[in-house]
Amino acid sequence: MATRSDEPDEERPVRLGVFGGTFDPPHIGHVSLTRELRESGALDEILWIPVAVPPHKPASPRTSPELRMEMVRAAIEGCAHQSASEIEIQREGPSYTVDTLRALHSERPDATPVLIMGSDQFAELAEWHEAEEVVRLADVCVLPRGGVEPASVRPRLSVVWCAADVAPIDVSSSGVRKRVREGRPYRHLVPEAVAEVIEREGLYVE
Repeated sequence: MATRSDEPDEERPVRLGVFGGTFDPPHIGHVSLTRELRESGALDEILWIPVAVPPHKPASPRTSPELRMEMVRAAIEGCAHQSASEIEIQREGPSYTVDTLRALHSERPDATPVLIMGSDQFAELAEWHEAEEVVRLADVCVLPRGGVEPASVRPRLSVVWCAADVAPIDVSSSGVRKRVREGRPYRHLVPEAVAEVIEREGLYVE
């Protein structure tokens, strides 16, 4: 695994990991992943971006954007060079990645956006809204998912990408929600501060 200094090289653009998702809720797998990507030197910063309305799942998520954002900020409290953005929550309509990348290029001209996605998403990248523009605006960091290694995927469009050297953690947001709903232990699967929000708000109980 590559070594890194605490600060990016001033002679190259900041590699800004763009980590989008519903995060309903954010769990220990999310946090472990972003820490590994930072510590390995693959990315200089991580920007978590909770979606408002996923284009492919317009009926989800059920938890409000404000609470999901609160949980994300709680999850990354104390994590160096990680932050959260309301850029998609504040935008009306579906959360198209291409619109987010255009906004980030204006807000962070010093940075090269790097989309963090699973191998399943990578396989479908060519079907995304304005896919050619997405890969023009950003590089891609691909995670193994569902037993599919990134190297086995053919994205069907020209894209600068790398495989993430991270250890998979078998936990999912849907699994956490199911445990809460069934009254089973779940606190070991989310950061403590996230569990506090879940219990305070009575999330996922039905």
